[in-house]
Amino acid sequence: MISLLKAALTETTPKQPRDEIKGAIRKAMQGLGILHLRPTFQKLVRQHDKWKALLTVEIGKAEKLMDKKNLKQSRRDDRRDIGRKNEIFNHGIKGIKKITGKYNTSNPLTEVKISCPCGLKCTWQEYASPRTEQEREERTMTWIQKCTKNLRTHSLKMTRGGLEIKLEALTDMLPILQITGNPPPDLGTRSLVYDTRPWKGENLPAGIEIFFQKNAYHPFATCGNPNCGRTGPIPMSIIPISTTSEQSPPTRSIEHFCEGENCFKTDPTNFRSTRHSTKDRTFLDKAGIFNFQTIARGETIRDPVTNFREFSQFIFKMPSHKAPRFSEVPADLFKQAPVAFQRRIHLLVNEMLRGNYDCDNELLMAKVILIHKDKDIAKLDHYRSIALPNTIYQLIMIIITSRLRQLSGNYAVMEGSQYG
Repeated sequence: MISLLKAALTETTPKQPRDEIKGAIRKAMQGLGILHLRPTFQKLVRQHDKWKALLTVEIGKAEKLMDKKNLKQSRRDDRRDIGRKNEIFNHGIKGIKKITGKYNTSNPLTEVKISCPCGLKCTWQEYASPRTEQEREERTMTWIQKCTKNLRTHSLKMTRGGLEIKLEALTDMLPILQITGNPPPDLGTRSLVYDTRPWKGENLPAGIEIFFQKNAYHPFATCGNPNCGRTGPIPMSIIPISTTSEQSPPTRSIEHFCEGENCFKTDPTNFRSTRHSTKDRTFLDKAGIFNFQTIARGETIRDPVTNFREFSQFIFKMPSHKAPRFSEVPADLFKQAPVAFQRRIHLLVNEMLRGNYDCDNELLMAKVILIHKDKDIAKLDHYRSIALPNTIYQLIMIIITSRLRQLSGNYAVMEGSQYG
């Protein structure tokens, strides 16, 4: 409408009385309600100064109305943006899922199929008389009942070859091995009992831990007992019994068990690899291998980020729409946060880079998430694990990675033929 009125004002001058009325002037007269006049009167109106004044007034009214509509639309957009930010602040990752429309549609992992140690098997010592066999079974039963009185559901089976104890909870495996560490003389050698049944409920985390811990072992992980030297540790999950009355979540841990006949206990050195037997590599330094394409001494990556604009760019590099860690603080919260909040994070990160503030262990820990990659959800081979670090930790890693990349480029550490 404004463009039409301005075009009509432009066509008004310099027109002759005999010129036909057409184009923008005709449409403007139609909009103002004077097109019903005879053509002669329409030409007179076009030549009059009040026609120009009327167009100018109508243009002003239309511009004011447009300004009001723009202001109303701008306020509506601002309220929408504020609502979006409040949704992120109030609901964290749930708000991000609602805004982006991303919801998890994958099936949950309810059971796993993996071979896990779930029992203990002991053989009998050989005795001649049947009477002695009956007595040893009674003595062994009394000893077993005393050892397993604090354990959860389990089953006991006695045969001519020995006895077998099967547990329902995988986290009870290490306690029963520790309790039965000094068996009576009626029992001989001990061995582990394995089962590949689907592990559900409270056994689900233990089965997952055992699977991924096995994959994490070094190929030549060796028992630290000098009299053993066996490879292939057996990981076992354990939940320590809390002695306090406070209701806090149990702390899970993994012990590394050696199944060797001369050992059959946990390894205090956690099955170290053979790296300690590798020859010293100081001869490489003496040969000058590292004199070229290396970062010079004195360079550091711990300098604070002095410029807030540069720090804002690091925040912008953080991945969006990613699940957060235990704190439930996503990176989108940092991106959408007010400048005052970002400046406080800037000060905190600089204190960490200077070494004036030591990060807590909780800040450095990551949450491991399993991502399903194939059809059968019960097979852990079809899963890939990813680590979700804390948002502050992730921001610091982006800063350090950027500085390492810059130093590598300055000193030509990485060649063009190197990939990965």
